[in-house]
Amino acid sequence: MVEAANAWIPSQFAGPFFSVMLSDDLPLPDAAILKMGLAPLDASTWILPARDASSWLKHKQSVRSRLGERAYAVLPVADAAAAELHRILLEHLLTEHGERWQRGDGCLRLPAQGLVLPVSGAGREALWHASLWVAEDLVLMQADNCGRYRLTAASLCSPSHWQLEDKLGKTLPEIHAPVPGFARELDARVARFFGHLKTARPVQRYNWGLQRGSGRCQRQDSPEEGRDLHYRVERQTLLRLPQSRAVVFTIRVMLAPLASLAARPGGLGALFEAIDGCSPALAQYKGFPDLAADLRPWREVWASGH
Repeated sequence: MVEAANAWIPSQFAGPFFSVMLSDDLPLPDAAILKMGLAPLDASTWILPARDASSWLKHKQSVRSRLGERAYAVLPVADAAAAELHRILLEHLLTEHGERWQRGDGCLRLPAQGLVLPVSGAGREALWHASLWVAEDLVLMQADNCGRYRLTAASLCSPSHWQLEDKLGKTLPEIHAPVPGFARELDARVARFFGHLKTARPVQRYNWGLQRGSGRCQRQDSPEEGRDLHYRVERQTLLRLPQSRAVVFTIRVMLAPLASLAARPGGLGALFEAIDGCSPALAQYKGFPDLAADLRPWREVWASGH
């Protein structure tokens, strides 16, 4: 047995699995899973630097090579918005993170990590090039002629159990149709929020889940990357573009072994209180019943500590 932060960790989860620790600023599981949970965000922190930028670059290139249009797609109606996002993200990185990024001749440099990335903002690859600069997945939502927001473009290499080809061109209610309770509790509120979101006033929210293995791309056709349980957190931001009026949805995935969550004071308590407080439909949607056997040793750790 290994003792850490007032929690007893089963010995089979010690060693390298336990060596990756959960950052103290990563939120613990929230029992209110079905909520908007939006908070204002300083524009300077819209995109957070990635210390492992080269790892994210390789991941995105690998996923697109394998999935093609299932990882990157731009509808014709989104061409102008994609180019606008390219310009705004480039300006953001050079202005807010100028100590890291340098503009070169037709490229963007990240000297600390030895990266030289394409900077072209022309054509259908503009959004893809922009997505390679950051760890975040980038999604564009645009209002149609009836005012309904639709997913019109995305560079999506780290989805959490959803597929771009199923959502492209769909409205917000259609995208969230599989989420139990969304239509009843959040549909109208989300529509109002999208209609009132102001430019230069980004917001953020967090979403969390559990998964087997350390794979960032969680699709039905994704290769397995281990079986150990991991705590998955998404930092999601929303930003209105000033010219096209499109809404940019960014998704930054953070993964930590469950042992790392157990080492945080209150971590396992927050996790199991959230799981046990779920409705059966929401628990099924989050995949908790399928993980019950994997969670049993951790539930015993939690039970023995209180």
